[in-house]
Amino acid sequence: MHRFQSLLLLLLFVFLSACSVNSSSVSSPQTPVKPAKLPTVNDLVGKYRLFAGSEVNFDVVEENGQLFMSLFGQREALQKISPTRFKMQDGQLITFESSPSGQYDRFVTLNEGRPRLFIRDESLQRERSQVSNQSAYTAQVMKSAKAGAYAYSRFVSPSRGLVDYAVYLPPQWRRNSNKSYPLMFFLHGQLGWERSFPDSVPAQQLNQWIGNGRIPPMVIVSLRTGRLKGNQEEQWTTPRQETLLTSEASNELRAFIRKQFRAGLSAKTTAIQGHSRGSRGAIHYALKFPNSFSSSVANAFVSDYALPELKRIAQQNQQQIRNSGIPLRISIGDRDEFALNMGRRGSAVIHQYLNKLNIPHDYEVFRGINHGFVNVWNTKMRNGITNGLAELQLHAEAWAKR
Repeated sequence: MHRFQSLLLLLLFVFLSACSVNSSSVSSPQTPVKPAKLPTVNDLVGKYRLFAGSEVNFDVVEENGQLFMSLFGQREALQKISPTRFKMQDGQLITFESSPSGQYDRFVTLNEGRPRLFIRDESLQRERSQVSNQSAYTAQVMKSAKAGAYAYSRFVSPSRGLVDYAVYLPPQWRRNSNKSYPLMFFLHGQLGWERSFPDSVPAQQLNQWIGNGRIPPMVIVSLRTGRLKGNQEEQWTTPRQETLLTSEASNELRAFIRKQFRAGLSAKTTAIQGHSRGSRGAIHYALKFPNSFSSSVANAFVSDYALPELKRIAQQNQQQIRNSGIPLRISIGDRDEFALNMGRRGSAVIHQYLNKLNIPHDYEVFRGINHGFVNVWNTKMRNGITNGLAELQLHAEAWAKR
């Protein structure tokens, strides 16, 4: 395969489910403006990212009237089909689109049949700066919140600052009701964001499982991790992340979710789940804060560098973990690229170590499944049900014991 295309597919795979067709999560609704004319090639030149703060960008450049896409020093010419449609060498289409303000500042490509939207840096930064306080964020999400669907907004955390999140609200949810729901936090993997879970798990799938009684109505909050100095992506296990996810303070995330969405009213109805780097977080919180969560699921844990710390925490807290009875599940595919190509054995090693300490947990290896969250989520269990459903049922069983 052409080297540039290999890089593109690898990045889209690592993002897993990285982008929604709606680019702005906080902008005020506006009437779309139709562009006055079709774009020239110069109108399409710019630096495009998947989301604000993303470490990876695609440069679209022009040379002698020809458009090129550049990634990590590799460059590929784009064959022009129309003023807004171009084709890569392997036939993959790149379609440029206009923003609601009428500017051509974004392009869409397909990965696994789903659209992936990339937007110019300046547009992303402008959209992020349109709202700047919690009351506006709250008003925005409550206006857009719909039962049986995802909504997107931000929370201003005293411990971590601006936290982008997606929230799934079950079909039964009503804004003015007093009914409460259990809560699941989802932690994305490296290079992911708050839309990683919504773009991998359609609301319709969750609605169907709730509708036929296979899982109870629940609220799911998918968070974007933070950024450290130098724009480095933050691990889910830093002290300020711990505060964000475990604090019972009246101005922190748990209190906000309880007030606005009536979810996770106690630790016994608050689960946590993560994929890849996020699975390191899920295991970390189960071992270090077993009384702060009802249950924990770790998908595709391959962060071998975290093993010494996880072993130390498990050793120190083993009695507290056993006393809490927190259900912990670790699952991974036997075709995981990090295990096959890089020798990562984190899931198997932590499983063996927990067995050594007699800490109860579930461990599952899926045949023929790679590292991607979509595949881990949708693979079938031995009993014929989808793994994602089985893992939500694990959380539900823990909530039922509250």
